[in-house]
Amino acid sequence: MLLINQRPEHNQPLVPADAEALGLAGADRAEHYLRARDDHAETPLYALPALANGLGIAALHVKDEGQRLGLGSFKALGGAYAVMRLVLEEAGKRFGREVDICEINDPKLRAIAAQMTFCCATDGNHGRSVAQGAGLVGARSVIYVHAGVSAERVAAIARFGAEIVQVEGGYDQAVREVARVGAERGWKIVSNTSWRGYERIPGLVMQGYTVIVREALRHMAEPPTHVFLQAGVGGFAAALAGYMAILLGEGRPKAVVV
Repeated sequence: MLLINQRPEHNQPLVPADAEALGLAGADRAEHYLRARDDHAETPLYALPALANGLGIAALHVKDEGQRLGLGSFKALGGAYAVMRLVLEEAGKRFGREVDICEINDPKLRAIAAQMTFCCATDGNHGRSVAQGAGLVGARSVIYVHAGVSAERVAAIARFGAEIVQVEGGYDQAVREVARVGAERGWKIVSNTSWRGYERIPGLVMQGYTVIVREALRHMAEPPTHVFLQAGVGGFAAALAGYMAILLGEGRPKAVVV
């Protein structure tokens, strides 16, 4: 079923905060962070000319995120990136200066990270990224999973050292529980779902995803007319569509969310 976006914001310019988070400067910063990671490599973009010909279109490309940071997840970038940003920002407050990603292994910075706990709700992919980011900097992570998350997905998160909390009910209940417990205990909530008064950190998660588009466009002769992507709770789709809207302006492709 194809549902056309009927919201009044559709095809309108992004609000300033979103434009800043998803614009060129934000993507530059996200790539700068990733380049400092020894385990990061650009993921491949595959051209599928035979399938494109069969579909009667000029070209078809697939961006394969399966090997990103070793997570096997299309959401590998967002949560881990947000965790690193938040640790460096906390260190900057303590040190009284801006702290760069190249200092991520400094013992003083890691001592600060060790005092921090990051939490989120997940269906599997986002929680894995948050857990990996926390493990990378030496922080603690507590990941809330709902009843529908498979044992295999829980195990994939736990292998990064995360504490797993199982919540009765669905994803929305897990989000509410994270918001409640995180606020009570002073934990850093790294959600890819936003709510009123809680927008900046989901924006950082989304900023990490913009690297996917940036890499893909470098290897294409011209921008695509349509982009098909997974929706989830919306952050992944909105990040990619928002970045292309800023970069390509009137020539931006139509984003088809599935």
